[in-house]
Amino acid sequence: MTPWHHHIPARILQTAVCLILIMTMAADMAAQDDCPYDLDGDGVTAYNELLFFMMDYGVDGNTDHDFNNNGFRDFEDALMLSRHLGTNCPQAEVQATTGNILGLQIEPVDTLAQGLSDGNDTIPAGAITYRLYAVVSNPEVTISGVWGNAEFPLTLNAPDGLFFSSFQTVSSGTYFASDVTPLLVSVFPTYGHASWWTMNHAPGEDFQSQVTLGSTADFMDDMDDGNIQFDADMGDGWFVYDAVYDDMGLPTASNLKLLGQFTTLGQSGVCGQLNLEVRTHFDGEPAQYEQAYGLTFATPGADTPCESLPPCPEGADLDQDGMIGTSEVLLMLAAFGEVTTGPEDLNGDGMVNVSDVLLLLGSFGMICG
Repeated sequence: MTPWHHHIPARILQTAVCLILIMTMAADMAAQDDCPYDLDGDGVTAYNELLFFMMDYGVDGNTDHDFNNNGFRDFEDALMLSRHLGTNCPQAEVQATTGNILGLQIEPVDTLAQGLSDGNDTIPAGAITYRLYAVVSNPEVTISGVWGNAEFPLTLNAPDGLFFSSFQTVSSGTYFASDVTPLLVSVFPTYGHASWWTMNHAPGEDFQSQVTLGSTADFMDDMDDGNIQFDADMGDGWFVYDAVYDDMGLPTASNLKLLGQFTTLGQSGVCGQLNLEVRTHFDGEPAQYEQAYGLTFATPGADTPCESLPPCPEGADLDQDGMIGTSEVLLMLAAFGEVTTGPEDLNGDGMVNVSDVLLLLGSFGMICG
C-alpha cells in the first residue's frame, strides 16, 4: 500500500487539515477527558482524526496528542488512536493482554537451482526466498502494527542483498504485498520472488487498510536495501486502521501470521528485529491488544549476519554519543599525559597514557548499546 501522503494531493490535504483545525477550535472539545481520541470535537473518532494526527508527525518537540505521555508524539500514539476509530464519545480505554505473541519464525520456501530471467529482471542461481511469520498462541488474532524505534530499531539485514522487482520500484515503490499483482507472475516469473512486507496476508488475498508512518516523509524509500534500519525516537512503521469499519481485519486461520517475503541474492541469509502489536478476536470478548518489543529472527546457516556486536568497553564513549569515533580520540589526546582518574583513564592506573590510547583504538568504530 502506498504511504498515505502519496495518495492525497498536498493542497487537498492542507485544506482538509485546515477545516479540522477550525472545527477543533470551534468545538474546543479535543482535550476532553472522556474522549481523548476525538481530536476535532465532533463526538466520534473517525478517519479525519487520523489525518490530523499524521499531519505533523515526525516534528521534533511535538507533544500534541502524546497519548502515552512519554514526551513526544510517536508511533505508539498512532496505534492507540487507531484502536478507537469508529467509536463514539465517551471512550473507554482498550484492555491489554499477554501471552499471545510467541516470537518470530523465518523459513525458506524456494531456492533457485538455476538463474531466473524474464526480460524484466534477473535472479541468480542459489537465490533463496524466505517467508517471515509472527508465531501466536491462538489463530484468533491479527497483526495490527509493525514498527521500530530508537530503543528497538526495525532492522532487516541481508548481506548478499535482496531482490526487488522493477514493478515495485517503478509503479508503487512501497514494497508491500498489497502492491503485488499475482496476475503478472505468469508473464514475469521473477515477480513472484519479489521481497515485500505485509500484515497477515499474501499477495492476492484480502488486505487490511494500513498506514505507513515515519519520522520523514520518504522513509519508505530505504526499503529496497539489503541493510535496513529505522530507529527514530518517534518510531517508523505501519499499522492497520480498519479494525472497526469492516471485516477485512478478521484473523487468518493459522497460528503463523505472515509478515513478509524476502529473496536473498546469495546464501548468507537474512535476519532482523521488529516490534509487534496484535489484536484479539476471541468469541464473546472485546478486542484486546498486546505488544512485544525487540523480537528477532535469523535464518539458519554458517553465516550470522545479525550477530550482536560486542559492547563498547566501559567508559570508552567519552562524549556519550553512542559510538566510539574521532571525537573520543581527540578527547583522549587532549588529556594525554595527565595524572587523573577522569574518564580518559580507561585502565584506571591514574594516568592517561599509551595503554589508554590503545584500549580506545581497539574499540574505534563500535556502536554502543
